[in-house]
Amino acid sequence: MEKGFLRRLLQELGAEENDVVYVDDLVVKVDGSASTTSRLPFQTWEDFGWKNVASALSDLRVKFAEPLLMLVSVTAPFMDVAEEIIEGVKAAARRFSLRYVGGDLNEGVEAVVDVVMVGRAPAKIGRVPNPGDLLITIPLFGYTSIAYKFWPAAAHPTVKRGVEMLKRPEPTWPLPLLECVTASMDSSDGLADVLWAMAKGVDIVVTQLPTTDDVEAFAEDRQLDLEELVFNGGEEYLPVFAIRPNCEVKPPYVAFAEVRPGQGNVWWRDKPLPWRGWSYFRRG
Repeated sequence: MEKGFLRRLLQELGAEENDVVYVDDLVVKVDGSASTTSRLPFQTWEDFGWKNVASALSDLRVKFAEPLLMLVSVTAPFMDVAEEIIEGVKAAARRFSLRYVGGDLNEGVEAVVDVVMVGRAPAKIGRVPNPGDLLITIPLFGYTSIAYKFWPAAAHPTVKRGVEMLKRPEPTWPLPLLECVTASMDSSDGLADVLWAMAKGVDIVVTQLPTTDDVEAFAEDRQLDLEELVFNGGEEYLPVFAIRPNCEVKPPYVAFAEVRPGQGNVWWRDKPLPWRGWSYFRRG
């Protein structure tokens, strides 16, 4: 429901469906979340502030945009909660060398954080790849899915890594060569969501699961659905780039899917890939 509404709104506004907005030579991103739907049990209020900054930054970086400044609006039921959230925002700004220039502060029944980031990019990058392209990513999918369910057992190294990814995301991954990239998205609502969003007028064929031996072993030991862990997690803040087929894939990236002429489908093992990513207002 959420994504359909946003798609209709963008059409009404005459705006492109993308993760950022291009305004002349600037790139603008607004991102935010409410604590009742987005703060996890193991996240402190500082973590919550940090995560919202990292989420906006991830969308800028995947478009090769250099952040110029950031404003943050915080709503909270108590002043001490607001102060802790802002401490997390400040910590993230220091970690990622962001220019935090102010924002807004409000009182409300729950905590809400909204981040506006403005940057500058050397080129405009959309979501839709070209037939013949390869999709590449950093193969760390599955950890956050495991952490959502098994976080009380955080002593386990695989769970611990997922918890760390969710508490304080680090979208500081290296970027491929700009001239190789034809499209890009970051994964915040799950890898399947990214793939279906990119498959507009083309088909995407997944050739391997972009994950690790640790995730595979954890899934096997507990009889979990590995494909579900990899495709339908969320909040990984990992990049997915479409690159030209003549470009070299260098670590930490792996090629995991091919783009082919088609009608907008995503395929895994000769079947359409189920989508069960994150979406708001499912009960609305």
